[in-house]
This record gives sequence, structure tokens and C-alpha cells, in this order.
Amino acid sequence: MAGPLPLPLAAPHAGLPGLHLRRLHASDAAAFRAAVTTPEIGRMLFRFPADWPLAEAETLIAEIAPRDTPPFRLAISAADGGFLGSVGLVTAEPAELAYFLTPAAQGQGIMRAVLDVFVAMVFAQFDLPALRAQVYHDNPASMALLRKLGFVETGSVLGTCSAQRPGPEWQHAFCLTRSA
Repeated sequence: MAGPLPLPLAAPHAGLPGLHLRRLHASDAAAFRAAVTTPEIGRMLFRFPADWPLAEAETLIAEIAPRDTPPFRLAISAADGGFLGSVGLVTAEPAELAYFLTPAAQGQGIMRAVLDVFVAMVFAQFDLPALRAQVYHDNPASMALLRKLGFVETGSVLGTCSAQRPGPEWQHAFCLTRSA
């Protein structure tokens, strides 16, 4: 892996008009928690139960905010600093991408712009052969986004369940190689 992440990204970034990728701040904890405990978001993520306490959000942010190597998460924020979501690498080997937007930020092309910049930044900063992502079967928007970005579906598995789902469900695996 390489040196420090090139953060905060200078604003305005050509690929992120009106948006910023930045380290998570302690002040993001309540908005982060509110997003990941919202059923339509939380059920698409693996880690966060519906009753995830604010104190655990604060602890997570304190642990990952200063990190320059995976696992790390960044905040996606509006020009005014408002929290819109998060993107990051939740594992190092293989490097696994995770992301979400708040309900109000969805459907506006924000994540497409963010992932264009984030993927380029990650490949430039780290010596990774590929990025991977796992998407639940009932998240067609996320699967379509990954395909638009050049990720290739590599299979599916009935497996590990979200903390907000009752049991194992089908997940689709995606991969984007550095050479792609």
C-alpha cells in the first residue's frame, strides 16, 4: 500500500461538482447512524443492525477516520458540508468497496460521480490488482451502477446476511481489475 490518502480532495473537483470526499468527522456520527439504520439503506449493508447505537457510530468513526489504508470510509458531503453518504474500502485483501447515500441524495447521479473519482483515486494510491463489491439480489440500482463503471459480475452466492435481514440471501459479486 502507499502513503497518505490525498484528502481532502480540493474543491471543486471536476468529477464532483458541488460535492466533496473527505474524512469522516465526529460530527458525522448522528447522520451516519441515521442513514445506516434506515431500513432501505441498512438492509443493503452487512454490518449495521436497525438499533445500532450512536456510541458505536462514534467509535467506528474515531477508529477509521484517521486511516490512510483499508479499512477506511470517507464522507460524501455537499458543498455546505451536509452529510450525503459514505464510500470506502471495508477490507484490504481483497479490496472491497462499500458505499451508500442518504435517501434524500439518491437518484441524482451523485454516487456515479463519487465512484468515478474514488475508484481512480484508490487505483492511483494503492497497488491493488482489483476492487470487489458484494451487492444483494434486490439492489438492481447498485448492480447497474457497478456495471456502468466497468465492474464485471463474477458470480453469486447465498451467504452472509445483513444485520437487518432475517437470514442468508443471494449476493452478487462484482470485480473491477486495475487493467480494466
